[in-house]
Amino acid sequence: MNDFYIGLITTIVIIALVEILKFLEKRLIGALTLVGIAFIYIGFSWNDILSLTYAILGAAVFFVLSYFGYKNNFILIILGLFLHGIWDILFPYFSSTAPEGYGIFCLTIDFLLAMYFYIRVKPLKTI
Repeated sequence: MNDFYIGLITTIVIIALVEILKFLEKRLIGALTLVGIAFIYIGFSWNDILSLTYAILGAAVFFVLSYFGYKNNFILIILGLFLHGIWDILFPYFSSTAPEGYGIFCLTIDFLLAMYFYIRVKPLKTI
């Protein structure tokens, strides 16, 4: 349960910073967050080839979602954050490289940030 609370506090701090620093573009922060959290697993998996392969494939998927979400349809970033939360829970079943408790911690952050960005980011206007 501590993993959830730490994830909740972390998310509150992230959202507070984004809200206080109004000059930050929320669309870009969402895209960078999705890419960054995906690449963390590569660092965990460095010593296990099979886990590293899964992590690289996952990072590639989240990178593509992030890019096209930023350029075309932000809902892809929101979807990517939800999918990454599921990834956080499933990854330990395929690999022993993720730290204990990391899944719930990250799932909390991913889902809450997805909800935040869904509420706060306006769709791009088409001309």
